[in-house]
Amino acid sequence: MISEKTLRRWRKASLDPLYNVNSVENPTTTSLSISHFQELHERILRMTQELLDQHLIRKVGNLW
Repeated sequence: MISEKTLRRWRKASLDPLYNVNSVENPTTTSLSISHFQELHERILRMTQELLDQHLIRKVGNLW
């Protein structure tokens, strides 16, 4: 399972308008258009939100 800290870091990076995916992992990748970046960031936000929700449900479930 991905840690909550990692999910929050990914989410924060995705919300940053200056975040450039190509410069982070592999400088030889092809450049992406603005619409591709927007779609990628929206997917990251949806995915991280879903996983953070699962973390929260797990925490609440452990309280009972």
